[in-house]
Amino acid sequence: MIVTKFPNFVALLALLFPLSVTAEDTPKLEAFGGYSFLRLTDQPRTLFKPASLNGWNVSLKLNVTPRVGLVADFSGHYGQKEITPLTLNSLTTATRQHTYLLGPEVRIFESSRVVVNLRGLIGVAHTNALAPTLNRFTFPTGNNTFAVSLGGSMDYRITNRLSYRIVQPEVLFTRSGSMATSNLNQYNFRMSTGLVFTSGGSSSDQSSRPRLSFGVIGGAALTDAFGHETTGFVVGTNGGIQPTRSLSYSTLKDYAIGPTVEVGLPWRRLSVEIDALYRPMNLMMAGVDADGSLNSISPATVVTWEFPMMAKYRFGSRSVKPFIEAGPSFRASGNLNNASPSTYGGAAGIGLDTNVGKVRIGPLVRYIHWAADPDYAGSRTRRNQVELLMGLSF
Repeated sequence: MIVTKFPNFVALLALLFPLSVTAEDTPKLEAFGGYSFLRLTDQPRTLFKPASLNGWNVSLKLNVTPRVGLVADFSGHYGQKEITPLTLNSLTTATRQHTYLLGPEVRIFESSRVVVNLRGLIGVAHTNALAPTLNRFTFPTGNNTFAVSLGGSMDYRITNRLSYRIVQPEVLFTRSGSMATSNLNQYNFRMSTGLVFTSGGSSSDQSSRPRLSFGVIGGAALTDAFGHETTGFVVGTNGGIQPTRSLSYSTLKDYAIGPTVEVGLPWRRLSVEIDALYRPMNLMMAGVDADGSLNSISPATVVTWEFPMMAKYRFGSRSVKPFIEAGPSFRASGNLNNASPSTYGGAAGIGLDTNVGKVRIGPLVRYIHWAADPDYAGSRTRRNQVELLMGLSF
């Protein structure tokens, strides 16, 4: 009985995990999960020393062509961070960081067993530090920062459905505004390893129509970037308390311009567009007198880069195609001038596509709802923004 059942068992294993590996067959979906190590560098202008955190990393990749895929990456890291001692005794604080990243991945080498990829992802890093209090309890302090991950991976195929990710090294760059006016930039190192599971048919059997397009997108904001009033008080020379009011506002509408790339998905009429929009925000700061008049008016510019990642759906098959889009949007900022724009939000838009020769022209209106700026920001951005854009792609 044992001898007769053994061949059937082997046949079942061969069916579930085929040993033949074909380098040309690229699965539509790849899911990765495993261990991850994060090395946090020291933070400029803070008391925190470098720290080593351990945790997990998972990702889901959709291969839109045999070499190009879109990756959604999530990770969590946990450990202790030491504070530079101000006295004879040093202090440690529990730290955890979670990242939420999206972006493209390109396959640069593939053999029958080994696959090498390069990736560039953007998103948000959320860091919590548990600081000790006088009564030995802890309280969470959270901070959302703009994040960029640049790196790659090397996989070893075990079967057509299972691979081992030998190494996935990355440089994790985070940038945030803190202490009201300062920028905190960190170049951290992240390394992950684990298993890759694949599913779906080969992407090599997709339509031969062009799957990638590149171009430029630009336009103007239809809403003001700033509109915030702050109240406070000062102590007068006679010891009395005098209330104060200050106003942050915009006198001009901002322009936005930058490159765009669009990747067609395996499903008809669906695509993903990723933009990198340079948008300098117009900011005016002024004090408000008791009679409502403004004083000490000071103009400034807050430089931002917006990175919307939009899923697009086109209607109809005529030369003019309406489309709708929706997805997350991320933002990096510099030259803060007492501001600290939030790093992420959600976006949606509507527009038209038409072809003029080999050029595709696409006007659209895009709405973005940004997360709230941090409390320490003196000049706060308007959370609801509307932009009128025009895209040209080839």
